[in-house]
Amino acid sequence: MAAQSADTMLEERRELMASPTGGNPTRRIAHFLKPSITSINGLPSLPIPFRIPGTETQKWPMKVYFHGWKSQKSKWKMWVEALHSAHHSTWKKAGIYDGIMASVYEIRRDDELVYAIAAKWCLETNTFVFPWGEATVTLEDVMILGGFPVLGKSVSAPLEDKEMVETEERLIAERQQVVRTKAQKACQNGWMSRLMGSGSPIEHEAFLSMWLSRFVLSTKSNCTIEKHVFSIAIRLAKGIPVALGPAVLASIYRDLGLLKQTLMALTKIVNFKKKDSVFALSLLAPLRLVQAWVWERFPALRPQPKPMELGEPRLSRWHKMKGPRVENVGVALDLERESFEWRPYARAVGNWDFPKFYGEREEWVLMGSGLDKELQAFAQFLRVCKLVGIDDSMECYFPHRVGMQFGMDQDIPGHVHPRNETPEVAWNNYSKPINDVKLYIPSRFFEAHVTTRYLEWWNPSAKKEGNDALVPPGFPAKHNLTDAGEGNDALVPPGFPAKHNRTDAGEGNDALHHDHSTFCAKHSRMDAGDSSDEDQMTIREMFKSIRNLKCVGKNSETASTSTSKTTVIRNDSLINSVDNIFQGVTSSEKGIENANDESNRKTATTAGGLERPKEDSSRSNSEGVTMVGGAEEVNEKENESNVGSPAMMGKSEKAMEDAIRSSAKKAPTMSRLEKAMDDTSKIKEMRVMSAIGNIEIPGLDLEARISKLERVVAGLKAERFRV
Repeated sequence: MAAQSADTMLEERRELMASPTGGNPTRRIAHFLKPSITSINGLPSLPIPFRIPGTETQKWPMKVYFHGWKSQKSKWKMWVEALHSAHHSTWKKAGIYDGIMASVYEIRRDDELVYAIAAKWCLETNTFVFPWGEATVTLEDVMILGGFPVLGKSVSAPLEDKEMVETEERLIAERQQVVRTKAQKACQNGWMSRLMGSGSPIEHEAFLSMWLSRFVLSTKSNCTIEKHVFSIAIRLAKGIPVALGPAVLASIYRDLGLLKQTLMALTKIVNFKKKDSVFALSLLAPLRLVQAWVWERFPALRPQPKPMELGEPRLSRWHKMKGPRVENVGVALDLERESFEWRPYARAVGNWDFPKFYGEREEWVLMGSGLDKELQAFAQFLRVCKLVGIDDSMECYFPHRVGMQFGMDQDIPGHVHPRNETPEVAWNNYSKPINDVKLYIPSRFFEAHVTTRYLEWWNPSAKKEGNDALVPPGFPAKHNLTDAGEGNDALVPPGFPAKHNRTDAGEGNDALHHDHSTFCAKHSRMDAGDSSDEDQMTIREMFKSIRNLKCVGKNSETASTSTSKTTVIRNDSLINSVDNIFQGVTSSEKGIENANDESNRKTATTAGGLERPKEDSSRSNSEGVTMVGGAEEVNEKENESNVGSPAMMGKSEKAMEDAIRSSAKKAPTMSRLEKAMDDTSKIKEMRVMSAIGNIEIPGLDLEARISKLERVVAGLKAERFRV
């Protein structure tokens, strides 16, 4: 059998990388799983997301039987404990120790959570599709959570040794004895009653046959001992590893696909009555691993894990735990992009030993037959292949789409051409050895990133001017004022035209845009009588529109009363205060500079205080962008609460508030107001240019204050022309 080169799985190259949660890009050496796309031409289509409408799936005409999600029997636990001392070393040799021990723990099913995560499933890619990217259950998950080995003999391999064949015949004979009982089938309870503690020479094989039939490779829904597991049990009883992991994962992929198709079909049913027939769906895969997968990676959706005892499997953390009550799990999954844990098993957990591929330092290892089995398993995690199930069913496995789950960086995943393979050929490709090549293993502390090209591919609407190209998939644009140290062109993904300085205040509004033919010059955002874009206008543009409104006459009054998206300040004493506000700002221009200098010297400012102005600025710049999964409403509520919430106050803000308080006592004129606004706009432009050259919190702080000021003015203007 020909060996497979690691070069076909992994590539190293220098790319412009950014965090999947957004931020400034950095050009560095990155490691990607193959195949990936490095050109913007001929990009693959995006997976199509799907969400269950509403939250009351229990009212649908559907009954799902989770036959692979078995309840725990005290009798089974007693059998495990009885054989542990004599056979635990054999279980470890075969790589099934954690799998057997995990079978005594109970994962309480959360139907809404299972339905919501299944709704995210993509049948074409075998991944969960979220607004912020893809993730999936991998061979790593079934090995660590389930305790199922990914290396070893095929689950379909026939027995060749004469002694093993004789043992199989004895197991078949015992099964026939159980069938002849009153149950009239090889029921699992009858099997345990007949063989548990019997002292039979095949008790260990009978025990493993029970474990495989009930918790691992079930193919029927009637809780029977199945003959196809006998050959597997016989090998495992001798400490011979069998690759249970790919067969288990194939069954999980299959059942997630069935559940997804059922949910999609039921959403098309508009009206149904209780008397209507109920659609029944039987699922055989151990889907409790999927719920545990969600709990490991989504902090907001998981219960507080129980402490692990020494020697317990990873799954024990969720024994009899009940997750928090969530009104809409689908929306909650969509909003977890910042807290999603790409590598939960890399985090330290008490009394849990890290696998050897979770080292503190990155390393290159030479692949070969003498390499540690855990490191060989890591290489197996990364290989694109077809998974072969116990019934010869096959499912595609695409780890290159979720490279960050293995500590690798993520680029646009390349298309894998389908091949007509028999189960035998698919298994041979899966089990090809990897010899005499080096494999990169990242540090468990490494935080993987995505290429800027990937961000633009996942969210095409993010391909805008400047740093908006760095917006995480499915979320509104953010405006960052600093680059990665390589000039403005460092923000440009490969294959796109260079970006120019966006803050050249001396060239008018057109300087804010590319001169490329695909972009057009920026013009005034509001004509006379149209106030639909007031909340997006700069201070200078707003006063141009005020002149137009004055020229139009009475007809402009109706147009100017359209509702603004920003918070409207409904206070009569403030309607006449515009001139005095900006008079205070103009007179305190020098105070603003001094305040910023003083802010530069302060080192005791809290992190929350530094973040708030930046968040306000981002929210102001991203208004009007539609967010996925109802997140827009959440964002609007945050904007409303932030406008009225306490924040850090510098001298410039104090000057502004003093001006507001004294505004009722003074009568402004339009000319003074416009001059003050013009001066303020110039201050803003100078400070933005300064922020681009230097990463300074004071510059960002002033930017947020001016953005807040623009919102206040928009509200005042709405009141001014209301009557």
